[in-house]
Parts: sequence; C-alpha cells; structure tokens
Amino acid sequence: MIADQSIDELMRALEIAAYWDCKLNEHFPVTYNHLLSGGYFATHSARMSEEGEFGFGVADAPPYLNWNARIQPFFFLEFTANYRIFRGCEDTSIGKYGFGDYADRGANLKIALVTPEQSFYQMPGIAFGIDDFMGSKKFTNYFVVGTQVWLEYGLETSVGWGTGTYTNGPSRGFFGGFNWFPLYTCGNKWFKGICVTAEYDPTNYDDDPHPNGRASHTPINFGAKYNLCNTIELSGSYIRGQEFAAAGSLHYNWGNSRGFLPKINDPCPYTSPVDHQPLGCFRPPDVMIQSMSYALEQQGFELTKAWINDSTLWIRLINCRYRKECVTRMRLQRFFAALTPSNIQTVVVEIESYGIPCQQYVYNRECLLRFADQCMSPFEMDTISPRQEACVCPPADLIFSRRYNLWRARISPRVENFFGSVSGKYKYDVGVKLDLEGFLPCNWFYEAQISTTLVSDLRGLGDYDIFFPSQLPNVATDYIRYRQSHALSWDRLYLQKSWNFGRGVFGRVAGGYFQVNYGGAAAEMLWYPANNYFAIGLEGAVVKKRNYTGLGFQSEIRHFDDRTPIFRPYTTLQQYFLDFYFDIPDLRLFSKISVGQFLARDKGVRVELTRYFDNGVRITGWMTYTDANDQIHEENYYDRGIALEVPLDFFSKCSNRSIWSHAMAAWLRDAGYSIWTGRSLFESLNRERR
Repeated sequence: MIADQSIDELMRALEIAAYWDCKLNEHFPVTYNHLLSGGYFATHSARMSEEGEFGFGVADAPPYLNWNARIQPFFFLEFTANYRIFRGCEDTSIGKYGFGDYADRGANLKIALVTPEQSFYQMPGIAFGIDDFMGSKKFTNYFVVGTQVWLEYGLETSVGWGTGTYTNGPSRGFFGGFNWFPLYTCGNKWFKGICVTAEYDPTNYDDDPHPNGRASHTPINFGAKYNLCNTIELSGSYIRGQEFAAAGSLHYNWGNSRGFLPKINDPCPYTSPVDHQPLGCFRPPDVMIQSMSYALEQQGFELTKAWINDSTLWIRLINCRYRKECVTRMRLQRFFAALTPSNIQTVVVEIESYGIPCQQYVYNRECLLRFADQCMSPFEMDTISPRQEACVCPPADLIFSRRYNLWRARISPRVENFFGSVSGKYKYDVGVKLDLEGFLPCNWFYEAQISTTLVSDLRGLGDYDIFFPSQLPNVATDYIRYRQSHALSWDRLYLQKSWNFGRGVFGRVAGGYFQVNYGGAAAEMLWYPANNYFAIGLEGAVVKKRNYTGLGFQSEIRHFDDRTPIFRPYTTLQQYFLDFYFDIPDLRLFSKISVGQFLARDKGVRVELTRYFDNGVRITGWMTYTDANDQIHEENYYDRGIALEVPLDFFSKCSNRSIWSHAMAAWLRDAGYSIWTGRSLFESLNRERR
C-alpha cells in the first residue's frame, strides 16, 4: 500500500514538473506588421521575438511595396530596416536614367521595458520605439505601447500612443489592435497558427509622404494571419477601408541554432588507450611525443613544438576545429590526463594562432587525473589552471618541432552589394574567390586571394554620385571600377609577421596588396593581457591606390571641385588609429572604438558594436563620425552599416572554424573610409579566448 502510494506521488510530481516545464518553454506566437516589426498591420505591439532571430519579408501595402529585414540582437531590442518603393510614382530626379519608381530607405528601433514573457504572460509588456529614424525620415514616428496576452483564450491586445505620422490623426495619436488565435489551444501545429487580426490605425494620411497621397475611408484595418511554427508568417488584410494588402516573411533563430546537421563526425573526447608509462628506456621522449602528435591530430589539434625539462612537459599547438574555449580546454584536459607519463608532474599547454603564442594553461598531473575520474568539476579545473600569458621562450629542451603548413587552399563565394545607383535601386556583383595561405620560413604568414565575377549588373554604372559628388579625395567612390572588368583580379597578396613580446604585448608588420583597390605597408601594436576583457592597440598604414586592373599603382587621385573632376598627383595615403576594445562576456557584447585619421585625411572616430552568440554568430553595427563635412541633401553623411558572421559548420557534420561574413554600408562614400591591412592581432587572440 505504501509502495503504491509512493509510485502515485512520484507520477503526480512528474506530471506537475512536465506541466511547468511546458509552461516555461511556451512562447505565444509573435505577429509582424508591414514593416516587419512586432505588431499588426500598420501599428505596433510590445511583443518581441527570441533573441538571435533574423527575419526577411515583403509587404504589398498599396501604394507601397516594402522589402523588410529584422534582427533581434537582445530579447529587449528589435531592429528593422525597410526599402519602401513608391509604386506608380517615377523618381523625378533620376527616373529618366532607368531608376524607376521613387524609393526610400529607413530603419526602425523598438525597445521593451518589460515583455509579457518575463511574467509568464501574467502581466502586460511595455515597449517604446522610433520608426524611420535613419534616412530621409519622411515616415518618422515615436510611439509607446502596452500589450497583454491571455494564453487560455489565444488572445493578444495592445493599446498605445504615438507622435509624428500619428500626430493630428482622428484619434489624437492613440492606437490599438488585437490578435486572436481561435485554435491555439488545439495543439495541432498546422492549425494553431491561424489568427484573426484587427487594429485602429491613427496615421494621418492627409500628410502622407506619397506624392499621390493615400485615401482613408476608415481607421479600422482587419484581416487574417497565418503563423507556422514561428518560422513562416503570411497575412492578408483590408486596409484604410480601400485597399487589400498582403505580406509574407521568413524567420529563423541563427543566434540559438546548433546548425542544420548534427556533428556526428566530431571525435569523442579522448579516453583510450591510456598510457601512463614513465619516460625512460621503454618510453623515450621522441616516441612519446610522436604518439601524442598523432592522437592530437585525431582530436582536431596540430602539435607544432614540444619541450621537456625535468618533470615539466611544454606543448605548443594550434586549435584547428573548435570555436569555444571551454570545449578546447575540456578536450585537452581529457587528452593529457590519459597520456601524460607518470614521472611528468606539470603539463604546460600553449595555444597558437597565425604564428602567435596567444595564451597557456598550466596543469598539475594529479589534478588532470582527478578531472578525468570526475572527482573535479570543470569550474574547479578552470580555477586552479586559469588562462595565463604564453611563455615566449620555454626554459626547456626542444624534443619536437614541426614546420607550419606551407599552403592551404579554399574556395568560397564573393558577394558585394551596392545601393543608390541612378540606373537601379540595387546592384550586385557575385563571384568566386580562391584563397591560398600558409607560412614561409621564419614564420612569415602569407595570403593570396584571386577572384573573378560570375554574375553582375554593374556594367555601365558611373563611379561617382552625379548629384552629390564627394568633395574629398576619391579613395572609395570609384571602387565599382575594380569590379567592372569581369577579369581575374588579385584581391590580396601580402606577407605578415607577428610577435608575442610578453606581458600581454603583441605586434605585427604586414606589406603587399591588402585589397583589390589598395596596397602598401602596415604595422600594429596591441596590449591584451590573457585574462583582460579590455585591450588597447595602435595601428597605422601607408598605402597607394592600385590600378583598376593588374598589379600596378595609380600616381594620381581624383578630387571634385563642385562637379568638375580634377586629378592631382600624390605619393602615399595614410591611415592611423588608436583602438580601444571592450569585451563583456556576460552580455555577449563587444565594442571597438577607433580614433584617428582615415584614408581621405579626415579625422574622427569609428564605433563598432558587436553582439555575439555562443554558436559563433556575430552581428555588428558601425558608425563613423569625422570632420569630412561630406554633404548629401544638405546634411553631413557619416559612414554606417551592418555586418553578419555565420559559422560554416552549420552546414557540416563536423566542427570547423570557418565563417561566412558579409557587410553592407548604407552608402559608398569617401568619408570615414579605412582599409583592411591584414590579420588583426585582437581578432587572432580573441578567437582563442571566446
């Protein structure tokens, strides 16, 4: 009887645990408006998607066609970008050149003070934001909104107030809306996403930026949405009592993704064979280190050097496979616990990257054995064997040395985007590039990159803004000329040498062709101690502008006097910066601030902000402020843009450290322009410490 009662109590407890586990992981569907921000059709809600989620979509909301993108870098922050086409309204300035309908680019921001999810949908969420805060600002709107979710009814309601485009509307800026998922509780994933939506739209259409205006017969918009597994959303609506609108979007959480393929080809952490035989006549050091080298290679590491001194073994290796430092450490600790000779009391492991000893770990053999026997936790192991400064010259006898790889090749796509051409809204250049890299004698690193264009629509485009030509030296605005030849080009061909001077000080020099448009010489110094989340660097480069084809250099650089081009001789161009790096692991946030001179001789500051995730995905936004006084539409233009990095092993069955990266600037101008000058010291070190 007591046994039966105990079983019943256990099953009841398991049911309660399963219920609350389901509640904790329940996420009521988020719907999106015609700008791809959390909301209804024209208005907003206080809802946010999960952090790390990306979205792309299109909305046909007459008379506009909106191409939208959305990023959720934090659970409380939503950023959206829109390309709005004024359909049926040819651009009065450049439409005759083939540009077509007038278009407008904008960016929107929404910040949640509290979300409904934080109270498990018991309390409302509150958010505020700005529409169209960047660009022409024709649709600027400030708003605050509150949203309540009733899970048991599948209902979400919002009430808010806004200014800007909402000002002087029929409701004096107040708006509201609701989503009702009548089949949400049915549990069927194909039907639970059906939604009925309606809203009160306060937009003052009398002051609409569209030249032909928009009529509004009623402030009520209504329609239906369909959400499939929080991945695909489709919507149809009747807006302003006059037009039908349709929208579709695709969403995926890249930040929390583990990839599309399981890592079944990764080796298991080393466990056997175990060999603790002491060094001596039956296990000479050269035999021991050769067997270790082979086993390390199977684990994804490359042994480069080894020393031995009495009871201390020094190992220097390259991590070829793993992105996370904790994974690297765990595998190394298991490995040396199984293969360290019994008369070796200390193992020193140095991690190397692009020829630089980055950091080291000092392990006591007894602690390694306790860790392997699960008598010591990873936290304890990290505490007693923290990351340390790498020893530049180990005080021991060299027993193993391997030359670095002479060459390594990889083929990857090349994708470049261009906006604002007078002959089209969006231009592209898609090609393929071949990278060769390796080490020459004396640890000189080299990289050679050859590329060619496969598909492009750049032919016939001009290489400057015909309405607002840059009055600075044209260091960047003629970049398009380098991609119009459709021939093989040497994008990179340079040498680099790096050093670890000890005490957290590193240096490098580089020379050659850094980009398709520039070549020269560069140097960098960096102070970045092993356990610091802060670093300071100083870098500079002296470069010349390359010919549009071949390997030669130009002796003149173009300037504009109003709209008249003038070619002036020059010797070299210089850029130099004082860099400050801040890494905040608890927030997965990284910042870089560079102060100095840019290539067009303008001086100022460039601020980069990066949100990174545990799986290797990184989102970066940048803004540059300089004294260039680059005028567009009677306003100073400041270089700004966004970049994305995605690990390529998302599409592989085994881990690797390759990434795909892509950056897009809002405009191709000369103000705040700097070039890439080789492998950055901070990036080389930080990628081993993340």
